[in-house]
Amino acid sequence: MEKHPSVSYLIQAGLREDQAVVYTYLVGRGAIAASKIAKQLPYSRPNIYRLLDELISFGLIEKTDEPGRVATFSAAHPLVLREWLARERAKYSEREKALENTLTDLVSTFTALSGKPGVRVLEGIAGITELYEDILNEQAPICLIRSPYDDQHPEILEKVIEQIKQQVKLGITTRAITPFDNETTEELEIIDPQNLVTRRLVYIDHLDLPAQILFYKDKVALTAFDGTLMTTIIQNEAISKTVSLLFEYLWRTLESEDAEIRSGLKTGSMQAPRPR
Repeated sequence: MEKHPSVSYLIQAGLREDQAVVYTYLVGRGAIAASKIAKQLPYSRPNIYRLLDELISFGLIEKTDEPGRVATFSAAHPLVLREWLARERAKYSEREKALENTLTDLVSTFTALSGKPGVRVLEGIAGITELYEDILNEQAPICLIRSPYDDQHPEILEKVIEQIKQQVKLGITTRAITPFDNETTEELEIIDPQNLVTRRLVYIDHLDLPAQILFYKDKVALTAFDGTLMTTIIQNEAISKTVSLLFEYLWRTLESEDAEIRSGLKTGSMQAPRPR
């Protein structure tokens, strides 16, 4: 039997080939018994019953079963395929969330046993998105050394703003070392506390990093902003501890420099550096 031309498209949409063949066969016919379907299609009667049950569960096939008569099957209106696909999308989203909820624990267990660091290299906005989702899943305090080059990617601005809102809702605090760029007294004294941020300012020529360094729990994330947007997430206790020690050293040594910049902002003697 020649396959219906829609079979290949239904396979792309997510049906298996045998499911698509049975559905398209019934679309062109009225109510029909399973035994007759089995005679016309290259599947055994037990497989036909299995396929019909699957398609009924999808809402694509309707069964008529009257007392004293042989049960018949007919195709539901093709527009129900949209409803089926919407449900499949929802299932996929739930599976994705379930995976993310357990992935961190699985990676931690694997790393502890093997000693191998978990490393993910992620490109573009998708990489930023994965990093942000992981931060929200972990709900651990963040330490950050900002790159002044992050303004080269305005496409992530809305995502950054939304991420900060979500972190505040979850009570995730941030300590940030940021090269003085265009910060204002209002941002430092009002907005930072609202966003649960504690900050140390440093002269931009002292820490003109092309990549941001961010760490939380036992993970270190580096995002390159100078050029192609690229994020690398490393899960390893030794690496995380090393970065943490370096951060704490910088945090202590930058106290006087931070105070000097803040004082200059208040008196008006300090101006933001010229754009690079």
